[in-house]
Amino acid sequence: MRPDHVETLGQLEQSHARLTATLAGLSEEQARAGSLLPGWSRGHVVTHLCRNADALRRLALGALNGVPAEMYPGGPEARNAAIEEGADRPVELLVADHDFAGSRLIGVLRGLPSDALDTPVTWRKPITAGDLAMLRWKEIEIHHLDLGLEYTAGDWPPEFVEATLGTELPELSKAAADVEVPDLPRHELLAWLVGRPTRPGLPDLPSWPF
Repeated sequence: MRPDHVETLGQLEQSHARLTATLAGLSEEQARAGSLLPGWSRGHVVTHLCRNADALRRLALGALNGVPAEMYPGGPEARNAAIEEGADRPVELLVADHDFAGSRLIGVLRGLPSDALDTPVTWRKPITAGDLAMLRWKEIEIHHLDLGLEYTAGDWPPEFVEATLGTELPELSKAAADVEVPDLPRHELLAWLVGRPTRPGLPDLPSWPF
């Protein structure tokens, strides 16, 4: 297995464990309260993470089995319906679903042989199975922040910040070449790029993901 894939999986496992620890202290009242994402409760955010894990697992299994899979069968409507359906579940079910779905995905990603990592998978842009661990890492870290439970951009692992800046800064230059990148601490720069600015007065950006 490629060393970069193994390293990303290790970081992903740690991020999953940190989020699991945060969710372990979630109360029913907190779960129903609004997240930092407009229109979504914390239950919506957790449910989205659960179904995202299932979706990425489908892509990974498709690469493993040689049968291309859809990320969300039924398209955006089915995805959104699943999030709405699961958002108001009791906290213990939200937490158990997160841990099960996320751990199951990591297990499948760990089982991908090296010759499957370059298999194309159907996402919103061309990627391979070897990119799925990074996609999940982004989901976990960014939505951990979105829960609004004292986890901030300053808590992001430096490895995550640098790896994500490495992919997102080039995407920004393609999407909005005229935007001047501000001089910010690295974690704040990433927060700005992904639409979670830490201070006012920063340049406007297209909606992320670019």
